[in-house]
Amino acid sequence: MNTIPCEIIEDLLPSYKDNLLSESVNEAVTYHLEHCPKCAAKLDALENQLKQDDMESSQKEFAFLNRIKKAKHYVIGIIIGASIPIGALILFLIYVQVRSHFNF
Repeated sequence: MNTIPCEIIEDLLPSYKDNLLSESVNEAVTYHLEHCPKCAAKLDALENQLKQDDMESSQKEFAFLNRIKKAKHYVIGIIIGASIPIGALILFLIYVQVRSHFNF
């Protein structure tokens, strides 16, 4: 039954890993992997590469979220910093209006 060439099995490994093959093709690949250490090693290498890619992706996502947090704190600081002089200006204008209205 092991008549499928290794090159074809290697092409099917990503789909096999993701359970995208039909039942009969999946069984043929499983049988081949049980009897071919070279292809089994390629499947292990593929799984390790996918794990490494996931880890790198997670690290990039973590770094991106940290940059967003820093940017958020920066924006909050700017808003607070800008609201103090704006609030003081508004209070001053109210004071000037009240003073001119009552002629103090």
